[in-house]
Amino acid sequence: MFEVELGKSQFVASPKADFLALDEFDESTQTHFLNVVDSSGSNSLTVAQFTGGSIYPIVWSPDGTLLAFNYYDLTGGAPSAQVYAVSRTGGNLSLVYEGSTVGRLFFSPDGKYLLVEETTSASGGHLYWINLTTLDFNILQAPGLSTDYDWYAPSWRP
Repeated sequence: MFEVELGKSQFVASPKADFLALDEFDESTQTHFLNVVDSSGSNSLTVAQFTGGSIYPIVWSPDGTLLAFNYYDLTGGAPSAQVYAVSRTGGNLSLVYEGSTVGRLFFSPDGKYLLVEETTSASGGHLYWINLTTLDFNILQAPGLSTDYDWYAPSWRP
């Protein structure tokens, strides 16, 4: 099932458990391969590839057609978080958000939006929602609540 020796890996099942997304890390080249495999462990497809850093978290859209993930890097000592969305079939890798550190990612129930938990931006921690069609993003704020700390443990309600 695996063609490289795994140094680190995480497996995330799709909503119907018919696919797995996994981060295969090749220690000899320091390369992360974000792969999608079917439930039998065959038909592996690399949908993204990065050198160094780490990939976490990886989340599936509710319909299982998209993956979102954060690529975290410390090159030059400054933290960098890049959130990407990619098709399960490997097309349309899109950078949808850049920040300092990202804690969690959540798809909306219809899969059209992505909620990004930025934990330590220059102005503090915030929640951002991203329209995955237009890639527009905005800070999520509720009247009377602080954008700095009243946003922990978010969830969507259908």
